Amino acid sequence: MLESRSLNTYFQLMKLKPVQLSWFIDMLNLSGRQFQYDVEKINNYLIGEGMSPIRISNDRILIPTEVINFWKDNNTDFTTNQFSFDQEERVIIILLYTFIRREPLSNFHFQNTFGISKNTVSADVKRVNRFCIDFRVEMRYTREQGYHLKGSEEDKRNLMLKAISILKVKPHAHEKFTFIFQQQQFENQYDLYQQILKDFEQQYSFAFIEERLDEFIYLLQMIHIRQRQQKRVLIYPDTVSFLEKKKAFIVSGLIQQRLGYTTHPEEVSFLTIQLLGICQGEVSPTRTDTLLEITEQIVVSFERYACIQLLDRNKAIETLYLHFKPAYYRMLFKIPITNALLAEIKEEHHDLFTVVKEVLKPIEEMLNIKIPEDEVGFLTLHFGGLLKLDSESQSKVFRALIVCPNGISSSIMLENQLKSLFPQFHWTSSLSSYDFQHLDEAKYDLVFSTVLLKTKKPLYMIRPIMSEMEKNELVQTVKGMTLQQPYHYPTSDELMKIVRQYADIKQPELLKSALQHALFQKDSLNTRRKQPVLKDLLIEENIQFMDEIENWKDAIKKAAEPLLLNDSITNQYIEVMIENVETMGPYIIIGEQIAIPHARPEFGVKKLGMSLLKLKKSAHLLNSEANQVEIFICLAAIDNQTHLKALAQLTKLLSDPIKLQHLKEAETKQDILDLVSEFSVQ
Repeated sequence: MLESRSLNTYFQLMKLKPVQLSWFIDMLNLSGRQFQYDVEKINNYLIGEGMSPIRISNDRILIPTEVINFWKDNNTDFTTNQFSFDQEERVIIILLYTFIRREPLSNFHFQNTFGISKNTVSADVKRVNRFCIDFRVEMRYTREQGYHLKGSEEDKRNLMLKAISILKVKPHAHEKFTFIFQQQQFENQYDLYQQILKDFEQQYSFAFIEERLDEFIYLLQMIHIRQRQQKRVLIYPDTVSFLEKKKAFIVSGLIQQRLGYTTHPEEVSFLTIQLLGICQGEVSPTRTDTLLEITEQIVVSFERYACIQLLDRNKAIETLYLHFKPAYYRMLFKIPITNALLAEIKEEHHDLFTVVKEVLKPIEEMLNIKIPEDEVGFLTLHFGGLLKLDSESQSKVFRALIVCPNGISSSIMLENQLKSLFPQFHWTSSLSSYDFQHLDEAKYDLVFSTVLLKTKKPLYMIRPIMSEMEKNELVQTVKGMTLQQPYHYPTSDELMKIVRQYADIKQPELLKSALQHALFQKDSLNTRRKQPVLKDLLIEENIQFMDEIENWKDAIKKAAEPLLLNDSITNQYIEVMIENVETMGPYIIIGEQIAIPHARPEFGVKKLGMSLLKLKKSAHLLNSEANQVEIFICLAAIDNQTHLKALAQLTKLLSDPIKLQHLKEAETKQDILDLVSEFSVQ
């Protein structure tokens, strides 16, 4: 068996078929010696299979045609022999394997497939059933049927989509899906299905989310296997009637016809649901759309909860609609997805995640749906991208594009991160890897991508969420290569290559992280604005108590008074806060008798601040009894992000019914400071 790195090198050689050696080892972050070692291991395998070896000559990689053809014909057998599946992969593969089984399955089938013991199979089956619980599906065994799945066909299919979405992000996923199909004597017809779906996408002006489309292609092949076995889904008649009015229903029927499968309304309805969940929304100004109205409400709520005002609200609504429409249908019909970035989003953007989750609560109640954290994570990426929007420089020299298969939210986050790092570039809208493969190289100068691509132009591999040190290193690398700075800072990759020439590296990832830390930590600390916690802003001298006040305008003025006295704001800021309520309504009310007056930073904010006024007798915004406010929390934000940590902590406090009641019952400044301190975590 090939080692993990040699195996990956072989896969990338077969995927990219590179010609230039230096480009290829740079993309894989290998030293020349490491690549030579990998090629020796690969050639030993090829020679053993009767193939000619791969040769290296004058910075060129020469891959024999017979090797490429051998790979095309035998990559699944190679996968079987070379991969060792981890525990999570075994659980997923057992599920998918059972879903498309042609015959009764026994322990022996799984023992033989994975090379594991009978006891390990039994343990894995228990893990499978734990995985199935949320989908109301159970894996059972009987002498007549062997291992099989018990539950409704719709639940089984949704479970398979979840399993597919997990396996899809594993290394060499396509080969593993091919392995599953071929284990049951089926062919993985991914390329055929992709081409047919792309044809319909173009013909009917759909815009598929590439990552979701990949998952759908694997699911659709499996559904077709089930349809041949007369396994049919049951859909409520009212749901079928609702879906029949959608353009996606017509397309779903045509897809079935084109591939030679049933056009029974319930089966077409199930495919329609899937299509609605993978097609980006498109705003039509000539048509009223309830989802567009909901999208607008989400943006307005986000501005209210995040205490910011977006410069171009209409643009924000349009871009959010692209993401929210398919997300809505996924949530409505309980179509599962896996957000591979979720843990990272919750760590890197914890405060924003908290705010977005709060924003979505009224939407959950309105639509009577549960918004999974995977979807909240994508929406957090989306809003993070909107907050990072920055004005672009008029000097645009290089034409840069972004390739990201993860959908509109990840693309927006990446696009806005990169625009803020390189405002001097001319940026092209994000592309899928499929569209990039068909793009003329003359139309761009630089590529920033989350996946490895074949291109002769400079390619910068980036993660969907970059740390501050990674951003700094990327800036130095790009500026050095595009000669936009007079001198060049060494990057961690460049230093790694030097070290590899003279030493063996036992833990390359740890070394690279240490080099990044040493090179860029200082810059990171200087460029990343400190985000204060709630207790840093809501200090004793900024808290006031009053029995009552004459009117709501005076209440806002009084609440802002401490910030005016400590020179955090100007009088203009207070006037604009009041004007905003007069023109936009009582949008500052974010909870029961709680209001957060605020305005844009350019209207008189000198430094970040927060103040609180608590009234015994509530004031009425716009003189309406429906808009009662007991507590005014005035926020002066210097930008769209620095205040988010404190705001997220305030949101948690106000979302806790018991703590909120304590806040309303507070009689002294210390009572409030104690509550604030409880939620102020660094």
